[in-house]
Amino acid sequence: MNLIRKYFPIIFFVFSFLIFLKTFFLQTYPDFLVHYYSPIALLTGHSPYYSYNNIPFFPDVYPPVTILFFFPSVLFSLFLSEKIWFVISLVSLFLSVYFSFKIFNKNLFSWLGFIILGLIFLSFPVKFSFGMGQVNALILFLTTFSIFLYTKKKTVTSSLVLCLSIAMKFFPIFFPLYFLLIKKWKYFFSFLLLFLFIHLLIFIIYPSLVIDFYTKIIFSLIGGWKTDYYNQSLTGFIGRITLNQPFRESLRIATSLFFVLVTFFAILKTKGKEKFLHFHLSVLITLNLIVNSFSWQHHFVFMIYPFIVFLFYFLDSKNYKALIILFVSYLLISFNFKNPENFSPLLTSNVLYGAVLFWGLQIFILLRSSLKLQVNLPKDKIR
Repeated sequence: MNLIRKYFPIIFFVFSFLIFLKTFFLQTYPDFLVHYYSPIALLTGHSPYYSYNNIPFFPDVYPPVTILFFFPSVLFSLFLSEKIWFVISLVSLFLSVYFSFKIFNKNLFSWLGFIILGLIFLSFPVKFSFGMGQVNALILFLTTFSIFLYTKKKTVTSSLVLCLSIAMKFFPIFFPLYFLLIKKWKYFFSFLLLFLFIHLLIFIIYPSLVIDFYTKIIFSLIGGWKTDYYNQSLTGFIGRITLNQPFRESLRIATSLFFVLVTFFAILKTKGKEKFLHFHLSVLITLNLIVNSFSWQHHFVFMIYPFIVFLFYFLDSKNYKALIILFVSYLLISFNFKNPENFSPLLTSNVLYGAVLFWGLQIFILLRSSLKLQVNLPKDKIR
């Protein structure tokens, strides 16, 4: 029995990882084609933001920084570039979990670490992200690493790393606003200046690239109704349950405002206390995924950091009821319908339900904590 307890987490991790590794042997990664051919289009005098008959990929919708980031891939064949990118993404994923643990002085190479890694590799959003050749693992790493640096008081370096994340994916877009809200001026202005500087450099070299993205592409990302099952945002859900254009537009605005206002209300109630930093950043990531115009299932790999934050909190506080809710949320987010067209749209919004359930749990913890602050702390410590 003791041997089972000792080795089960490792066996579970190895089993999960082997299942996940099937994605390494896929013949191609559809979204990576965009990243591979966009620099080639640019080098041959074309705009990656348009479709051309002789270039086998859909028009790119990523920011200019991402297109330039993939320039080195043109030095290799498509097949080799895909495998190199898979390895880079895998390392990024491991580092994301590693730094999430390190933030809380936890050991990743422990029974809990192996269990968490196993659950991560079993999650459909993770397998989907790798199977498509997405940049999500890298963005997750940049996000968690920037948080780690911030906890080590490396403010400017942290803001620069966060800038790279947002410049490549516009995620997590609420973070700069948060640091402005809590009056971290050095952090916010370091971020802002680097963001502008990067785009100025790109504009000098490829002016049309910056102009096309910020005058055309970005508006298609903000608006629109992508109602595919794989869009598990609030917008996708509303678009699937009603076709009435005026009604669903009003409903989207109203519900999005509700989530945003409640989230920032809860944050403001606990603003000024460093111990709530990770709660705040976690709920902002969750909010980002809920209110985006589109959050494909593979975007939900970004929930890894919030899940780890609250898992540690609930384990340390021995809040087992909350742990059950957290696990249910994980199951809903991790599950995938193979044939969603055979089911009701109400049933196939499972990922959104999991995100909203987790969001509600986070808001409850923040509001409850704010009440305890008011009761237990001296007035001069309440900010």
